[in-house]
Amino acid sequence: MIARMRTPWAVFALLALGSHALAQDEVRATGTYYAVVGHGCDEAVLKRALPVVEAVWPLVADTFGVPDAKPEQPLLVHLYRTVDGYRAADQQLTNGKFRRNLAMSHHETRSAHVALQPPCTDETLRALGLPRLTVAMLAWEATHVARYELCPNYRDHPDWFCDGLASSVAARVLAAPPEALPFCSNDMVRTQRLLAEEKLPPVKAFLADAVADLDLGDRYAARAVLYAFLASEPNRKKLATVAGAIRRTGGGDGYAAKVLEEATAAFGREDAAFSAYVTALHPEWEEVYRSFWPEGAAWTQIAFPDSNAIAWRQEPVASDGFEAKGSLRILPGGKQQLNFLFARTDDGFYSVAFVAATGFTLFDYRSATDTWVRIGDGTAPGLRLGVSTDFGVEGRGTKLRVALSGLTWDFDLPRPLPAKIVWGLGAQAAPDATTGSAGIWQRVTVAPRK
Repeated sequence: MIARMRTPWAVFALLALGSHALAQDEVRATGTYYAVVGHGCDEAVLKRALPVVEAVWPLVADTFGVPDAKPEQPLLVHLYRTVDGYRAADQQLTNGKFRRNLAMSHHETRSAHVALQPPCTDETLRALGLPRLTVAMLAWEATHVARYELCPNYRDHPDWFCDGLASSVAARVLAAPPEALPFCSNDMVRTQRLLAEEKLPPVKAFLADAVADLDLGDRYAARAVLYAFLASEPNRKKLATVAGAIRRTGGGDGYAAKVLEEATAAFGREDAAFSAYVTALHPEWEEVYRSFWPEGAAWTQIAFPDSNAIAWRQEPVASDGFEAKGSLRILPGGKQQLNFLFARTDDGFYSVAFVAATGFTLFDYRSATDTWVRIGDGTAPGLRLGVSTDFGVEGRGTKLRVALSGLTWDFDLPRPLPAKIVWGLGAQAAPDATTGSAGIWQRVTVAPRK
């Protein structure tokens, strides 16, 4: 059920935001387990958001061994159309503690708060539906508030379990192979790198939450991969036992030690198996900056205003030449620019920057000096905003050809192409705007040149 109301949004969280919060239009969609409260969102957005969070509760309840449990009343998940709306709520709830996160769950009110992300125009929202990163974060935060409802001791839960469970549920709600989604595969890449560099802590350290020497990104990534390992066979039953102990053990003094003892008894000797699990993973993408979602034949990509979205394919094309082809559809927002990246090495890479209503520019990015050198460009009136346009990039040695909208251009590269072509896709940032660039890549293939 969807209802529209105008109330002080201070009321939404047991008056935690205070009586001076400004009133604003709200749209509320209520299901069996959750109510999604939209701030500045229309009903179409909430219709997409509600099924996402509704799918979360059964997964969390089953994890704790109480599959028939239901919340006393629908749990609140707040979705903000703008970053400013989210940050205003976070400021009043936590004094801005989660300002950068754009998603958080609040202990005192047992409510979740998520900004629609990456920020995008209404036109992009209509074209793409709810951005998949928003879907992932809704599922992530809805997991936390389900845990708050099911477990009176939720404040004392170990971090490895809180983060791991949230990442696991989000991955299951996304309903795609984790190795194929940068949101998940990036965690695999980071954890494999830690293992290769002999920086991956032992399992006991994770269970004791003694991994503060890892930077925050690596910490989240490794916890996600560890939990996936613990949730896989033959560990699944042992994880259910530990989850039961996490829920049943009385909180407060002694809680951490009791849960650690239970978890260590179950998993304390799994270092070799965990290392083997990490080694065997086959992540398909490394996402340097969000947000890229390669699902099916149409791959969506949206940049945040302050950083280019960049995702690199992990399997290079091994040949003395390559051929890339597909189509792209640039959507309103930001610089209205999508980038095809190729020939990545330690020295840098090349980029074909496609700009709507203009054409493209071929760049040479040089990592040593962090500079972009323009090689050449092409004008293509057929590259129109919101219209799918065929493109192609092929090269061998120092020769490169770019095809766009039925036209072709030839270029000489300053450095020969490497024997293995590492390629990726990007969307351009727009620091002077409220949204980054957005678009859809369709039927993209990159293969050895015949």
